[in-house]
Amino acid sequence: MTFFAPRTRYAQVVLIVALLASLAVAFFRVRVESHANRVELAMDFTDFDAMARSYDYNPAAFLIALRRAGLTSLALTEELGSNVGYDGKAYAITGAALVNQARVTPILDPELSQLVRSHRVDAGAVYLLVSDEATYRRYRRALALHFSSRSVRVLRASRPWLLEARTQIDYFNATALGIPTDQIELARRLGLLAIPRLQNDERFAAPQIDAMFADVIRFDPKVSTVIFFGLSNQVLGYPDHLPDTADAFKVHPSINFGSIESYDTSQVQKGNDTLARLIPGRTVRVQAIAKTELDKLKLDDVVGRYVLGVRERNVRVVYLRPWPHQDGDLSIEATNVEMVKAIAQELRAAGLRLGRATPIPQYHGNNRGLVGVAALAVPSIFVLLLDFFGWYRRRIAVAAYGVTVLVYAAGVLAHHDAAARSGIALAGALFFATAALLVLLPAWNEAPAASYGTQFARSAGWMLAATGVALLGALVVVGIMSSPLAMEEIERFRGVRLVLALPPLIALALVLFDRRFDAGAARARDVFLSPVLSYQLLAGIAIVALGALMLVRSGNDSDVSPTSFELSLRHVLTHVLSVRPRFKEFLIGFPCMMLLPALLQPHRRAIGWLLALGIGVGVGDVIDTFSHLHTPIEVSILRVVNGLVVGAIVGCILIWIYRRLPIARVAQ
Repeated sequence: MTFFAPRTRYAQVVLIVALLASLAVAFFRVRVESHANRVELAMDFTDFDAMARSYDYNPAAFLIALRRAGLTSLALTEELGSNVGYDGKAYAITGAALVNQARVTPILDPELSQLVRSHRVDAGAVYLLVSDEATYRRYRRALALHFSSRSVRVLRASRPWLLEARTQIDYFNATALGIPTDQIELARRLGLLAIPRLQNDERFAAPQIDAMFADVIRFDPKVSTVIFFGLSNQVLGYPDHLPDTADAFKVHPSINFGSIESYDTSQVQKGNDTLARLIPGRTVRVQAIAKTELDKLKLDDVVGRYVLGVRERNVRVVYLRPWPHQDGDLSIEATNVEMVKAIAQELRAAGLRLGRATPIPQYHGNNRGLVGVAALAVPSIFVLLLDFFGWYRRRIAVAAYGVTVLVYAAGVLAHHDAAARSGIALAGALFFATAALLVLLPAWNEAPAASYGTQFARSAGWMLAATGVALLGALVVVGIMSSPLAMEEIERFRGVRLVLALPPLIALALVLFDRRFDAGAARARDVFLSPVLSYQLLAGIAIVALGALMLVRSGNDSDVSPTSFELSLRHVLTHVLSVRPRFKEFLIGFPCMMLLPALLQPHRRAIGWLLALGIGVGVGDVIDTFSHLHTPIEVSILRVVNGLVVGAIVGCILIWIYRRLPIARVAQ
């Protein structure tokens, strides 16, 4: 691909302009990623308070120690009806239970006793006896949101307050009754940000949604991020009033929406993506470890997972639960302080700040005009590939540019530009992967160097050349796909697995069917008519199985867990190199690129198809590294650079071993 006919000069010019546009997007993105670097360390107060009381720790003193270690926020969850009475400030009982209790023991409360004697107890109602004024006022506000005025009565308006709610006990138990005021006051007193955890009610409209926000802001304006919870796993306002929830966020511009990171699509909160799209630039990613899983992890693993999430997956709210074990001779209290301290120290060492979480805002790199120019790189590289293979036709080139423009414009006009961008970016990734494979064409035909040093330099040069073209493809993907919603993984690059799966197949097809690769077959028909030996069949089955495993293992939502050895190796690589390179690059792709030109021609023909598959894996993985848009660009670059260094070492060893084999010496 070193020479193109003058007839495609326009495609070369457009490609350069498009690459510059992609580079501009990447520049703006790096800048905004460097500014959005504040992280919240939040502790779940419900779990924390339960543990503190279980071990007789002073909650306030414990929180002060955690704050000094780096804790920034308290996650405060609405009290459910089933939890009424846990703090000793209220008591809930059904009417039927109240009547049954009166049959065996006197009712001390005079109002309740009178209701029983006069047979005015509603068996289907719930009665609330409240001894704390703040709790009573909170219940009044919360019950008014969930029930009609006819369903809630104040039976006594003085201490101890008595309320009647006409509802079934199972519904009442699942009803959210607001965040306890003393928890909000505790966070404010200790200088911690508040993270309200609110539960949706599908009947809520704008007045109720606004009231929920106002209720929290009234007590503490230092609210940083709102995270939703509930058995229905819905965001507030789902399904019909998400715009009202979005309006509530817009009224309070300092409050972020916390999108909980999940690798199982069934666990994603209903309405999460729609709400994020309605308030662009206001979403932060939240990482939490479930209590059942937390109990099985070592402290170092907990710290490492949270730090990795922040550095490599754009997590900005670390949602902590207390670790219920001792670390060495430390008490459980001291162990949790050390956990927070270790996370805070590692984040600061990585250049991140602690405080109110900063989302990815709208930025210049997401300009539709700039992205549209970047998208023109796709038809341009397609035209150059047509010219290389001798298939160039002007009408095909015009159609390629026209289709790209129409797809992009249709996506923008239909408000589905994420799907349009994904399609264009996927095509670009595959075209540039093909170009990267073609760059190695001379390496298939050159003779090995006489000296080891010269051969290593040549091999490294070919590896860098192919990787460089693949990185241009990655740059185009970045230029087209880098919207704030994609960087928060609300909108996803549709086609990530195809970027991994297709380049190896493209590489195999090129080697087998393009005579310039000198694979030994004069015609394509010869490939299909060649006899298949038993070892070739077994090798083919093994390769297909490995390819399927590679695809299943790709991504963060894989059902196939890595082995303990692999986890240990990952940990070592991360510790040594800061950012772990990908196995598919430094163990497969890059070594294959280096070994290829070192082979003698007979050996190259014998295993060239296998090397082509490995090279395709490496090229696809380089582009795929940048297709994970929630990973900062600087991290992706460092990952590829580390992979090149380690891959060059592995390739150097393979070349050294090969050149000392008897068959290599005899052939030479």
